Amino acid sequence: MAPVEPMVLAGWTSTLVRALDARGLAGAALASEVGIDVAVLASPEARIPLARTTALWRLAVEVTGDPCFGIEVSRHVRPGSFQSLGLGVVSSHTLADALDRVARFGDVVLTGERHNVVRSRDDRYELVLGSLVGDLQPAPEAMEAILASIVRVARFLLRADVKPLAVELARPVPPPSDRFERFFGCEIAYGCDAHSLAFDRALAEQPLPAACDPLAHAADRLAGEYVERLRSSGAFAEGVRAVVASLLSSGEATQAAVARVMVMSERTLQRRLHEEGTTFRDVVSDARIDLAKQLLMTERPGAHALARRLGFSEPAAFRRAFKRRTGMTPSDFVVMVDG
Repeated sequence: MAPVEPMVLAGWTSTLVRALDARGLAGAALASEVGIDVAVLASPEARIPLARTTALWRLAVEVTGDPCFGIEVSRHVRPGSFQSLGLGVVSSHTLADALDRVARFGDVVLTGERHNVVRSRDDRYELVLGSLVGDLQPAPEAMEAILASIVRVARFLLRADVKPLAVELARPVPPPSDRFERFFGCEIAYGCDAHSLAFDRALAEQPLPAACDPLAHAADRLAGEYVERLRSSGAFAEGVRAVVASLLSSGEATQAAVARVMVMSERTLQRRLHEEGTTFRDVVSDARIDLAKQLLMTERPGAHALARRLGFSEPAAFRRAFKRRTGMTPSDFVVMVDG
């Protein structure tokens, strides 16, 4: 069996597209140029082959002439850019907890065999984002953007002058400017085997003002379920589920509508789902309940509004479906989230 190609969360790739747009460049057109379907970018939970996102990063550096473009991309991160992982990070009790979540749930952003770790030393906490097994690797600029995003979150949650003690980058030589040193505020080591950040231990263990343990733990459950689904189901089924989730928010997620977005016939859609051991009906059910959990955690809509948004005929039908898939009622789920 051929190895499965690593896949990247579309919500993260959309961040790169927004950064290109902000430069006055046509981000979506550049994405299409490297073979990324623009319709997929409208489905934040969809996944894109790593080879294509890497090609887009290379093209972005070429058209901007900016080898440090990852720093700029990190300015365009939104709450949904990292799906439930982002929610867990900003709700963390400490920066150390946030770094641990990044390491544990890294597959939310990029699937593939690698080893992410958080190391606690005498005076510091270190987050190490390991390389993928095999020749195919993310663009260095993409990993630099991830590190920059983490530092921006730390500055938002703690204070604006937060800076790491050390940063390690895989790019073999420094860029012509000292922009990395100025942004991170510390010495940068280049040509390393992995990308890493180290923070002062006292800073990393300081309670965060916006901490919300129940919300963070609920986000962990969503991220854990998502990662498990990625590992147990095929990449195609997960892509279909992401498209369904986006259509649920704007209209009826029919098989015909999903097939149109994915530029294939309904028969091909059915066949590929069957090859991965699932059906369109099951995918829609999973997408509905996943979206329901997210809405119950964040917006708390009323029963009628939630049922209508998810495409159920009435609130009772939604409650039955939710309990059948989760083993609890929506009200029980809210109580669990609130702790």
